[in-house]
Amino acid sequence: MKLRIDTLFGRMALLIAAVLVISHFSWLAILRMDRRQQQVDYSVEQMLFQLNSIEHALDARPPLPLPSLVEVAGSASAAEHATAPKGGRSRRLVEQFSRRLPAGTQLRVEEESTPRLWIKLPTRHEWIAMPMLWVVNPPPDNRLVPGVILVVGVAMVFALLVAWQIQRPVRDMAGAAERLARQQGGVQPLRERGPHELRQLIQRFNQMVSDLARIDQERNTMLAGIAHDLKTPLARLRLRAEMLSDPKAAAGVTRDVESMSAIVEQFLTFAQSGEPAARPVPVDKRMTELAASLSEQDRPVELALAAGEGFRLIATQLDRIVGNLVDNAYAYGLPPVRIATQRQADGWHLIVEDSGPGIPTDAVERVTLPFVRLDPARGGNAHSGLGLAIVDRLVRQSGGKLALRNRPEGGLMVEMVFPFAPVAQAA
Repeated sequence: MKLRIDTLFGRMALLIAAVLVISHFSWLAILRMDRRQQQVDYSVEQMLFQLNSIEHALDARPPLPLPSLVEVAGSASAAEHATAPKGGRSRRLVEQFSRRLPAGTQLRVEEESTPRLWIKLPTRHEWIAMPMLWVVNPPPDNRLVPGVILVVGVAMVFALLVAWQIQRPVRDMAGAAERLARQQGGVQPLRERGPHELRQLIQRFNQMVSDLARIDQERNTMLAGIAHDLKTPLARLRLRAEMLSDPKAAAGVTRDVESMSAIVEQFLTFAQSGEPAARPVPVDKRMTELAASLSEQDRPVELALAAGEGFRLIATQLDRIVGNLVDNAYAYGLPPVRIATQRQADGWHLIVEDSGPGIPTDAVERVTLPFVRLDPARGGNAHSGLGLAIVDRLVRQSGGKLALRNRPEGGLMVEMVFPFAPVAQAA
């Protein structure tokens, strides 16, 4: 699986990693500070024990011998060898040690190879010099770093597994929403799992999908029923037109009947929401055959095919897409009409262009909606506002996207982009 930071799992993984690393290494820093304080505390305790032992040795009768680094001297010797406490590594030790001594005690520090502390207790006339002790206990905390890294790694693995389980329902719902948006067949109800809020969201999503499917089915049934019921009276009208004695009137009625029949066929095409089960065919080859057929119908098109054999779509869907676009180009635009195919980085491109006036910029978003006609007065016969709606539905069923824009040199460009993955899956 390719991890992306802009996904829910990617951001949860980044958050978990950041929290674990910051928390554990913050704990390690606090522990290091505490260990340093413990080292100072232990050293102070040892130095107090040493000072008490020296005092007991001095007070004994006869006085007991002192170690070589311990010295009892007057103020002149203390002033010669030692100075007032300064900053440095020993400052914290001296400050904490002085707090444990009686009030009025004087301290001086002798900075040599073996640092010594000169102490003048208020109960004694002499200065006592004794070595400064640093207790290396507990051991260095660098030994804890591998353990901290191991704990962070194990905790991160388990946390990421939990995050992966939490985001799976969201990922499944995103995929179902994408299929629903592209109208790629029926969307199966999702299993309700995860936290309470996610289960509620999935439940409402399933209900929305069910309602949309029911509404779509009712609409398609109504359109198919209307179209089917109109076929019989249209057939009778065509028969009666042939029986008229006036050829001019008969021709006019026949044209009207044919226009109404074409509208009925558009209704039926729009009502067919199921995906065809046919195998995809090469688009370039099919466009060549379709261009020859359109030329026989006095609707020639120019071809610029450069996609290759890899670009494949279902033949019936492709015929309906291109047929409706060419029909609209000749009805609303002007020749020449051009059909082009290309392979680009984002997928396969199928482009249909004309040289007409184009469409208003503010109508680009709504022109693909069903029964929308920008100018009914100039729409001609056999147009019900379903052409681009049918094209948009078929393109989405094929996994693509539809984009309309006006050409700078005049005319409308309809560009359809089919990503590589859906096309390869269908093929």
